[in-house]
Amino acid sequence: MDNPRLGGSVTKDLKVITKQFFAAYDAHEVDGMLALCADGAQGRYLPYGKSSVMPIRGGLEMIWRGFPQAVPDFGAEIVEMMEAQDNTVVVQALVGGTMPADVPGVVKKGDVEGIAHAYIIRFNTDGKISRLDCYWDNTSINAIKASAL
Repeated sequence: MDNPRLGGSVTKDLKVITKQFFAAYDAHEVDGMLALCADGAQGRYLPYGKSSVMPIRGGLEMIWRGFPQAVPDFGAEIVEMMEAQDNTVVVQALVGGTMPADVPGVVKKGDVEGIAHAYIIRFNTDGKISRLDCYWDNTSINAIKASAL
């Protein structure tokens, strides 16, 4: 099998796998998301800190399971997807649902809104997600949380 570190690539369609991952995310099917991840896969939600790398199973998984409880109509929609080098896919997605509070000039309570997120998803040679890093504008989320108080 080709080694991606030596210029090889995965023979699986990484964009198809990525679409499956986000479809499961949108449907709140965390077990389906996990099935697309390699054993020992790691992830990071950067606004939680540059040292926030954690296992996907038991780490990010718990965050994913909590979103629909906090926002029952939580959803994730791919806006743009680009396949990059070294078995990597970059995704811009809108993630959100019904807003719990007014944020003047940003969103009104009860509006359904998505907050832009950027994902860097790396795959192993078996076509499984081995690393998932996520970035977003934490100012928007903090403003929503502050307005809900």
